[in-house]
Amino acid sequence: MRDAKVGEGAAQTVNLSERGALIEMAQKVALDASLILWIMAPFYTLLVKGNVVHARREPNGLFHVGVKLTDVIEGSWDPLRKDIQSRVSELTV
Repeated sequence: MRDAKVGEGAAQTVNLSERGALIEMAQKVALDASLILWIMAPFYTLLVKGNVVHARREPNGLFHVGVKLTDVIEGSWDPLRKDIQSRVSELTV
């Protein structure tokens, strides 16, 4: 059954870029699965859709899941883009 909700759960963000995220979660996720993610930061919140591009089990038993962010459902890419650019410029100074 395509596009049917099959579950929900919590995840921690390991790494975030303008169009991708690496998240850590307890359950395994299939390649090419669609995910709906809330990205919550101190000054903005986004609801985005993404596709799983890779997943692997870590030694701690959790899964690291790479997600290509494809669509904004609620919010805007702009705050995320500005936040990332700001953090990158801090690293290069």
